[in-house]
Amino acid sequence: MFRVLTSSRAISLQTVAMDIVKVAGKLGVKSTWDTRVVPSYELRSNGDSALIVMAVDPLVATPWFLLARDCSKGGVRNAFYGTVEGKVNTKYVHGWMREVDFIANSEYTQNKLLEAGFNVVGVAPHGIDLDSVVQAKRSKSLGLGYMEKLGLNPSKHVIVTTVANSHPRKGLAFYDKVAEIVGGKDGSVKFLVITEDRGLGYFKSRGNLVVTVDFGKLNRITILSIIASSHILALPSLAEGFGLPVLEAMALGTPVVHAELPPLMEFSTGFTVPVRDVAYFDRSEVGPSGIVYEQHLYDASEFAEVVLQVVDMLRNRREAVVDWKVKSYERALQYSIYAVYSKLLRLMGFFFDEVPFHVPEPVGLYEVPQTPPPAPPTGGAVGEGGLDVLDSVVPAVRGGFGELQAG
Repeated sequence: MFRVLTSSRAISLQTVAMDIVKVAGKLGVKSTWDTRVVPSYELRSNGDSALIVMAVDPLVATPWFLLARDCSKGGVRNAFYGTVEGKVNTKYVHGWMREVDFIANSEYTQNKLLEAGFNVVGVAPHGIDLDSVVQAKRSKSLGLGYMEKLGLNPSKHVIVTTVANSHPRKGLAFYDKVAEIVGGKDGSVKFLVITEDRGLGYFKSRGNLVVTVDFGKLNRITILSIIASSHILALPSLAEGFGLPVLEAMALGTPVVHAELPPLMEFSTGFTVPVRDVAYFDRSEVGPSGIVYEQHLYDASEFAEVVLQVVDMLRNRREAVVDWKVKSYERALQYSIYAVYSKLLRLMGFFFDEVPFHVPEPVGLYEVPQTPPPAPPTGGAVGEGGLDVLDSVVPAVRGGFGELQAG
């Protein structure tokens, strides 16, 4: 049995784990995934192999590091398929951790792991399940129904959607400012943010902003359907190890806006915002972090301007939209789960013949969504709330890293 093991908290990595199992099964490798640390003696006694899918945080992931090390010592085929959103905090790295074989999810991650002295056996990017894309495109009623319950209507509003947890590296504090600036220029643009309870604190009450706490509560097809039903996906992140939502939007044909983060620039066809500065912090919600997060700071007004430019393209440049969708889908095809995760399995030492996997016909590739005309600007914030950008970007370590400047 090939076991794919990941955290019970990381929603995106659970998606990756399920996709790897799907590909392994198609290749004739009996497999399953789990969110527990399966003891190495259990793997040995069953003749199993293991792939650990985790962020490379030497504090949080220590039990998983130990499992990988013990598997290698016990002759169990294994690898640690890792991501990192900055530098590995080497003061928490022990010598035995460098015995683990890592597969990086991006060139960016590989570079950061090599800097920390880890053994990287190769790079296999995250992939997109094109079958799920087709299913989501054919189930847009799920996304439209979700929006309708929130008072959003893509035929009346330009919907800009963001799906992100509440960690400061996700840039939600910057994004509140983006919503304010866009609302001051075009009242037809409505922002939908799907996050966690803690994410509410980043936002002020605005007429063009709807924030829900459904992050992690919606199934995968519903999330993809929401993205497919939106005019734009915005990823306000300051740090990523790969950036799977960008790839999902590309495959779905939904224009995506993001900052020029290094791992995103390895594959993205999105509309990008310049990075103006880079800052670091090494704190988690409960104390020190095993990752020194590398935050790529952008100007919120420039992010807002790119959003408005994409809105204008949707309204007035149909051919440009179709060109982008075709180019993006062709790029996403290269990141099919069957292409990238078969490479991952080969890096682990699995051998199998090439299998000509079926590529589903794209749905709505040449369609351009109806985009409402501009509307008068919305008012400013109608209630208090929200966090200062500086305080939320580097929580609890302001004195340690000096004064950062955000746009």
